[in-house]
Amino acid sequence: MKIKTLGMAALLLMGASGAQAQSFNVSDIRVEGLQRVSAASVFNAFPVSANESVSEAQLAAAARDLFATGLFDDVSLAREGDVLVIQVVERPTIARLQISGNDQISEEDLRNGLRESGL
Repeated sequence: MKIKTLGMAALLLMGASGAQAQSFNVSDIRVEGLQRVSAASVFNAFPVSANESVSEAQLAAAARDLFATGLFDDVSLAREGDVLVIQVVERPTIARLQISGNDQISEEDLRNGLRESGL
């Protein structure tokens, strides 16, 4: 499913620039969806920078490189004029929570309390 998203992003970029030349001059890059990962981490892993001319193939490869960091569940690219928008969904920090050794409060009540606290 994640690979489909990268493929769809590449198709959208190709469709958006189909009437234009094959290369796209990136005037700026904006990252959306970051919560814990720093923008610097994204830019270090993304081999495209502002004021650079790139092709759809280079953008698709750059999205794959960013996804390969393992920090994101989803990476997609969009274009707004000459601005490249990187949209990410971060992987959760806590994948599973196991509660054991508690006899006083039901596990359901504990989980509800954690959920209400934002965990």
